[in-house]
This record gives sequence, C-alpha cells and structure tokens, in this order.
Amino acid sequence: MEDFFLDIVYKDKRVKFRVVNPHAPLSTLMNNLRHAIGKDGRLIFDFPSIDQTGAPLDYFFGKEDPIINEIRVLRPRIGKADQTLADYNVNNGDTIFLIPDPFPG
Repeated sequence: MEDFFLDIVYKDKRVKFRVVNPHAPLSTLMNNLRHAIGKDGRLIFDFPSIDQTGAPLDYFFGKEDPIINEIRVLRPRIGKADQTLADYNVNNGDTIFLIPDPFPG
C-alpha cells in the first residue's frame, strides 16, 4: 500500500500526518492522532478536555466544502455505521481540520 498523508490543521498549527490505515474508522484515526508523538517526543497536538467555560470537549475531523467554502464536520458514525475517510471523499494529500465540539455535561 502506498503512503497516505493528510495535512492536519488545528488552531495555528499545520502538520503533515501519515495515516497507516486510511480505511480505519474515523474514531480510530482520531484516537491515534490524540496519542501521536512528534520527533521531539511530545504530543503533536494538545487536545484540551474542557473548553474555557468548563464544558467537556469532543473532537471531530472537518473538511472544507469547495462549493460553499465552509468546513463540514466528518461525523465518525452515521446510525450504527462507522465512517471512514473514503466515506467523505478524503484523499491522500487533503487538508483536514480538527474541530473541537463542546457537548452538554
């Protein structure tokens, strides 16, 4: 299998990230990203667990819709089906955004 990379953007940081299995569920990819360590031995991204108001945070991938120029959230599940990058037409070299999403606590 050829290498699969995504440019992942969160806040003011952009990282070229190698995806080992682009067919894995989005929830698995997010979990792997949360624990990914850079060359300096530190986590690549800081994922705060609460926002400034104290609400718990969840994180989603997002992709810019070229027609409306807005970032659309890539939901990890629709119904009982796990979603993958292919379900959202995400290809090698695409830019993906990390979207923090507070949920009611």
